[in-house]
Amino acid sequence: MTEFSPRHEQEQFATRRMVVKIGSSTITEGGTVEQPLNLGLIDNIARQCSILHKSGVEVAVVSSGAVACGRKILEMDEKTIFDRQIEAIYGQSTLTHAWQTAFGKYGVPAGLLLLKETDLENPLPTLNKALKQGVPVINANDATSSNEMRQLLVSADNDKLAGFVARAVGADTVLILTDVEGVRDTNGCVILNGAEIDEIVVFKGTSKTGTGGMASKVDVLRKLSFEKTRGVIAAAEGDIILDVARGTATSCTIFEAKT
Repeated sequence: MTEFSPRHEQEQFATRRMVVKIGSSTITEGGTVEQPLNLGLIDNIARQCSILHKSGVEVAVVSSGAVACGRKILEMDEKTIFDRQIEAIYGQSTLTHAWQTAFGKYGVPAGLLLLKETDLENPLPTLNKALKQGVPVINANDATSSNEMRQLLVSADNDKLAGFVARAVGADTVLILTDVEGVRDTNGCVILNGAEIDEIVVFKGTSKTGTGGMASKVDVLRKLSFEKTRGVIAAAEGDIILDVARGTATSCTIFEAKT
């Protein structure tokens, strides 16, 4: 695994502005009541994003996990949308603290931006400026937005939220991190070229803890590819963020930007 060192500040990356999205099931994998988050994964993401930030690459992290984190902390008998909102209240603070601690270890400020549907109807000029100061961590405002919980509008899941953020800041790359290497065909092999995914590929259900699924990821990245944004679906392992930023990533599904 690549260590953080001054030499990275001189490294040239193919990406100039990047959105990294991490889902609920991945960020809470192996979590418990005492430690609901995968802190090793969060640290690895923060390390790589810090290298990019110090190399002049602007990075925004779209992080799911507030509800899933709160669910582990409270051990609630979740029955309603309001129960999920309570979980978000307790989970979001823990999630934010984890990100700020991880980025702080590498000397990079991590901010927090919670968005509701109404926020997505307008440009976000402050976000563009925030990218130059550190790494903003963005999530849907689950604690107050019941519509988001009902999956009615554009922020129905954070895959779509990542797409919105990418458009808002003019990102040239969107990386969606999951617990699998990418989209698989019927034989279980990773489809490397996202353009080869057709309607024959059937996507079923959503993740256990999130609201999205592989179909949502493909839909978002396919649309972004026609807007000159490269999209990648990859496992949250090793130095995948740096590899994607370099343009050297393999064993993942890539949607090349259309020209």
